[in-house]
Amino acid sequence: MSNEAFASRLGAGVRTVANWEAHPDMVLSPGMQEVLDAALKDADESVQRRFGMLLAGHEGTNSQTPAETSVRPIQTGERPSPDGAVEASQTHWREVRQYLIESGIGLAARTADLYDPALRVEHVPAISTAAWLPSAPVPLEKLDLTWDDSPRKVRITGLEAEARPTLPLRAPGHAFTRYTAAIRYLRKPALFENRHSYRLTDVEWSDGAGRMTFGLATFFDKLDVSEPLGHEAAAAEIAGHLDWPHLPFRGLVSDPFDLSTRFVNPGISTLTIRRNTSDGTGTFFLLRRDPTQVTNGRHYSLLPAGEFQPASISPQSIEADLDIWRNMVREYAEEMLGQPEHDGSGGVPVDYDIWPFYRDMTIAREAGTVRPFALGIILDALSLNSSIATTTVIDDTVFDDLFRELVASNPEGEVILSLDNNKSIRGLPFDEPTVKRLTTREPLGQTSAACLTLAWRHRDQLLGLS
Repeated sequence: MSNEAFASRLGAGVRTVANWEAHPDMVLSPGMQEVLDAALKDADESVQRRFGMLLAGHEGTNSQTPAETSVRPIQTGERPSPDGAVEASQTHWREVRQYLIESGIGLAARTADLYDPALRVEHVPAISTAAWLPSAPVPLEKLDLTWDDSPRKVRITGLEAEARPTLPLRAPGHAFTRYTAAIRYLRKPALFENRHSYRLTDVEWSDGAGRMTFGLATFFDKLDVSEPLGHEAAAAEIAGHLDWPHLPFRGLVSDPFDLSTRFVNPGISTLTIRRNTSDGTGTFFLLRRDPTQVTNGRHYSLLPAGEFQPASISPQSIEADLDIWRNMVREYAEEMLGQPEHDGSGGVPVDYDIWPFYRDMTIAREAGTVRPFALGIILDALSLNSSIATTTVIDDTVFDDLFRELVASNPEGEVILSLDNNKSIRGLPFDEPTVKRLTTREPLGQTSAACLTLAWRHRDQLLGLS
């Protein structure tokens, strides 16, 4: 790229950032994000760092922040230059984030030990409360979702002073104000877009049925709290102090189940069981997540799994897509069949009535050969991210027809049919040895492990054996 072309893109990027910083709560459009990304696409790391420094002109924080004081001293004994302090701060941030990615599963288990053992979902590093877990699987048709036009204002957003040690410098005297901004400019995965997301504001289970209430938020609203929580825990463990006195930001979330404290935008984790109709046994599937593509990769997750979000920015989609089944089918199409993602950035709602795969899935559901259930809501103990745990039981012949074009990989990672390269089976066996292995020895994500554990707890009902 020529200097003139880069300067033009850089200027457009700075103007866009100025508008964004003036309105930090707005959702960046794909066009605005494209301008920012294009400005850095062909630049080397030093140019990207200088571009980050330009953003400081629109920052309103005090010149002295915990992020500055946390920078490790230069070993030469010389006073660091302002640019050197920025580089050291960003290097340290990247190191902590790398530790968070590499050690996330074990770190989650050690973080879960900070909470009341009664909150643990059996032995996995996830927590929940009795009010969030039904006593038995709830058929999805008995789960009612309602809309909240005026959700309560949250108390914690990630802008608090306690979160500042997790935010690196972006220019001399100025730190990033939001963790998502640091990710975008210092370590952005391929899939990292701010989209509308559904925010859980109430949940209730009773008499074999359930009710959930949702308002509207954004994906980054959640990440700006959950990612600093994980970063803070990683930094504390590196320093040898993974305890409450060294986790001031986590300490602000005194009750992780208080839905007014922070944005609780759940994902949906689905255990897909291919049921053998001849003997009632089942198999299931995993995804090995790629850390270069997604924010929290390098582990297994259930297949499919994704954020609970509208399929487009159209106002009609916001209420029309407040439907767990529709969200699940979109994820099935994307993650297991490799169909284009409904990424929330388009302006046209999905016409479910004419979508062949959705129609086929729904017809099978109405016939009773595809049976989706809700198992409850769980929290990853490390990030406190929430997930609606679900299971879909699909009769073998129906599964083989619906997923005859099952892909080997998707944009988020590799589809796993076996832990030991035994490709002759149609998925991993849904049995005690496999469940125990995955939840105790393998790097299975916390909410996926909890969903699998809950499904195993209710296996007889799910497989029709009771």
